[in-house]
Amino acid sequence: MNDQQNINMIINNCKDSDKTFAEFIFELLKEKYVEIYLGDSYEDIKFEQVSTSQPAIFCGKVVGAYKECLIIDAVNVENNQLITGNITFINERSIRALTQLDSNGSIDDLFLKSNESKKIKKFLGI
Repeated sequence: MNDQQNINMIINNCKDSDKTFAEFIFELLKEKYVEIYLGDSYEDIKFEQVSTSQPAIFCGKVVGAYKECLIIDAVNVENNQLITGNITFINERSIRALTQLDSNGSIDDLFLKSNESKKIKKFLGI
């Protein structure tokens, strides 16, 4: 079963239930590593005439969900080393985007400049 079929199957199983978004994500991505964008920026880098915002994200393994709370085992940097074990509780309402950590790119890769839509149209043949 491919990813799209699995997503559709879980959606169909959840349609008539009272599962929340967090519970749906847990069912879909249990024990998988994800990147979660909160819609904020954690840092603004400013030069003389240019300012760049760095999106605020969490990365970690999806370990649980309770009602509107998604629970991840977060990955963070301590003394220049990646560590886990920081259990983090995220309100589903604060999640703006979420993607599985894999070789298909990051959330940061999805932010495009307006003129890049022309390249996408060309790639898609539209």
